[in-house]
Amino acid sequence: MNAHMSCTRDAAMKQVLILNITRMGDLVQMGALLKRLQEEWPGAAVDLVVDRQFAPVASMLSGLREIIAYDFHALIDESRACVKDTVVLYREVATWAGGLSQRRYDRIVNLTFNRPSALLAEYVGAPDIRGARSAWDGGTVIDNPWMAYFTDIHQIRRINRFNLVDVYAMGGSRPGAFAPLHVTPPRENTDWARRFLSSPGGLDHKWIAVQAGASDFMKAWRPQHFGVTLARFSKQWDGGILFIGSSSEHDTIAEVIRAYREAGGRSAIKNAAGHTTLAQLVALLADCRLLLTNDTGPMHLAVGVRTPVIDLSVGHVDFQETGPYGPGHWVMQPDLECAPCGFEQVCSHHACKERLPIDAVAAVMQHVVGQGLLPVAVPGYRLYRSGIDADQLGSFALVSGHEDAEVAWYAAFWRRRWYESFTGQSSRLPALNGLAPDRDEDVARIRTMMPLLDSLCRRADHIVRLTSQTPLSVQAVQSLQRAQAEERQKVAQVGVSTWATKPLTTAALRLLHQDNVQGLERMARHHAVAYQRWRRETELVASHLASAPEADAPIAGAPISYAGIE
Repeated sequence: MNAHMSCTRDAAMKQVLILNITRMGDLVQMGALLKRLQEEWPGAAVDLVVDRQFAPVASMLSGLREIIAYDFHALIDESRACVKDTVVLYREVATWAGGLSQRRYDRIVNLTFNRPSALLAEYVGAPDIRGARSAWDGGTVIDNPWMAYFTDIHQIRRINRFNLVDVYAMGGSRPGAFAPLHVTPPRENTDWARRFLSSPGGLDHKWIAVQAGASDFMKAWRPQHFGVTLARFSKQWDGGILFIGSSSEHDTIAEVIRAYREAGGRSAIKNAAGHTTLAQLVALLADCRLLLTNDTGPMHLAVGVRTPVIDLSVGHVDFQETGPYGPGHWVMQPDLECAPCGFEQVCSHHACKERLPIDAVAAVMQHVVGQGLLPVAVPGYRLYRSGIDADQLGSFALVSGHEDAEVAWYAAFWRRRWYESFTGQSSRLPALNGLAPDRDEDVARIRTMMPLLDSLCRRADHIVRLTSQTPLSVQAVQSLQRAQAEERQKVAQVGVSTWATKPLTTAALRLLHQDNVQGLERMARHHAVAYQRWRRETELVASHLASAPEADAPIAGAPISYAGIE
């Protein structure tokens, strides 16, 4: 784990550096990327920069040459507390990262989308940097279309249908065959887990795991509901119930157990929360028949050892982004107009915590362990089954409940459109079914946008001409820019009001601000191209909405580029 360890390699061997330093789940979710890199460059040497606390998780992944750990959390704390001078901190990190830059990586894949990681990616350097990197002025720029799409998801998450596992894999490498997540604990931990779960009552290998807590209470189902659900499940379950989590979740688990016993729970209980290493936790999950959980890091660990997951998707969690990847898992989501809520949204009601029916959750658990049928449709929630779609990507199929027709149609439209645009390949997904709901209204909005986009393009071209003249008419340029800003605001208000154009508007506004160019004239040209692209793509969407798509026909149009414009 020493960044300065000497590395010898064959002249033809490719080297890749992955930066992934924020969360445990993100590490497990890059499993498909590691497989794709080896398919793209057989024998490639892949190194990983990770926060020290997550190094044990990284050690259970396959496809890595070296794990390079650094205490990034301590670095952030020291920076905020001013324990050390900023210049001293900078020099320490630069000294540490200097050894990485000497390796001359062929590609850097930055899966941490923040400014410090962008600076690190740029400092280490590579001919191909995917993900955030530092711009010339200290800002952040993202060139790869999949990675840029990742930064837009929070604006369009209701219609996003790409799991982050696939975004990482296609952004960091390329499309390919489905690659399941895989985590392998050392053998000694497997033996330990079997001893831990053994009992004289004959419960060996008949356990379910429960993660009742979460790093953020917003994405956690209520402890009382967990307790009552487990009690009802225990009426048919002749195995045990294992609680997992960190030591900080002891109070939550105590509430669950209290509610469980008050509701007449009969199954034996073991509490492993705070008493295991990460490797031991993985081994325990591998021996369980099921994991009932909030959206957590251990959920991805369970997926990595092929343990079926029931994901209770509440709060600001969106299972389409971070839900259990690959076949064999289940997701239950409240049927609310506001679900999932935004990351920066302050919720005043938390109604999603009450919408998942306890009986339905218990029934799905019984079905997963082979003791019952799926529950009949019950109002208040949606049930999804995870799988693999025709493009070999992770997917979720609605089994029970209702989806908004407009959201569902545009989710399918943009899922296919983005895949074809970013990969250059035709999607194998079935053709869209019929016309878009409220098509006429959406087309009318686009008709409102088009004259404004035309005017923006003309004004941008005028600014380009002015900035190329000598002497420069500063007053004229500023006047045009003010008028352009007002017009852009008007068209953006219309553009974000419908799913037909909100994705394009989101991407265009980001691209306009991501002007990684020096010089007024070059910046003007960058903006002109961005406006032209915004207009062209909006026109293509309008053209597609004007008539029903033909069966099995790709969604026509030039690729949408989410990359920077030079």
